[in-house]
Amino acid sequence: MVKVKWAISMNEIKTIWHWWWGWNPEKIEDWLEEMEKDGWNLFKIDFNYLRFKFEKGEARKIRYCVDYQNRVDDNYFEILKEDGWELVGDNSIPWYMWRKSYENERPNIYTDVKSLMERNNRLLITVGIFLVLEIAIFSQMFIHSSDEIGLVSIMFILIIAFIGYITVQLYRYNKRLERTEIRL
Repeated sequence: MVKVKWAISMNEIKTIWHWWWGWNPEKIEDWLEEMEKDGWNLFKIDFNYLRFKFEKGEARKIRYCVDYQNRVDDNYFEILKEDGWELVGDNSIPWYMWRKSYENERPNIYTDVKSLMERNNRLLITVGIFLVLEIAIFSQMFIHSSDEIGLVSIMFILIIAFIGYITVQLYRYNKRLERTEIRL
């Protein structure tokens, strides 16, 4: 697994590049919550949820939840905002990050395993579409090219393998959810 963390600190501002995976959103959610507990208050997320900017402040109990939605309407935002959730992030991709302060019981956007699995299935469909497209492009390229396998072919094979890996990880995550409820 690739872990990339890179931090730049300037006085009371900290910028951290943090790679995370859609099949394991708890890691990024827990990390952000720990940063808040340590007094690093998140004030900006950009670059497709990879760069996080924090300001040194007071320690807070803030719950972060990552959600994947490929189709949203105003009702989606209204329901979460009425429940006290605040949207953070750049929203340039179909990922949404929400946060909510709490004192006792740790809140969740998803209150049942079925809804969480539906979120993962939405992501699986998107990843599956990319996998089919990559295989189709590679097949056409392979059929219409000479007998040699070039650098482009190797890149396509690596992309297909990576997308396949993502698919397997999401499938395994859903299987874990079926067996045990993951911190709901």
